Amino acid sequence: MAEEGIAAGGIMGVNAALQEVLKTTLIHDGLACGIREAAKTLDKHQAHLCVLASNCDEPVYVKLVEALCAEHQINLIKVDDNRKAGEWEIA
Repeated sequence: MAEEGIAAGGIMGVNAALQEVLKTTLIHDGLACGIREAAKTLDKHQAHLCVLASNCDEPVYVKLVEALCAEHQINLIKVDDNRKAGEWEIA
């Protein structure tokens, strides 16, 4: 999918780039999924990037992730749909 974006316009979009990063991270066993695993990783300063779904229905989780990212200066990207992010991980 990312190759299509590069070939068509020469520039990769944010979603295509994020998908490639997630796929590469998954291959190298560096992806933490779920709130518990993500919170541990964020708190231990082991994360370089955090992807949070905007449609998360637990405000406490959102506040926790946002606070940990802010405290440890970890980049946070919000995606529209958690299902879309899940598809990117396994695509």
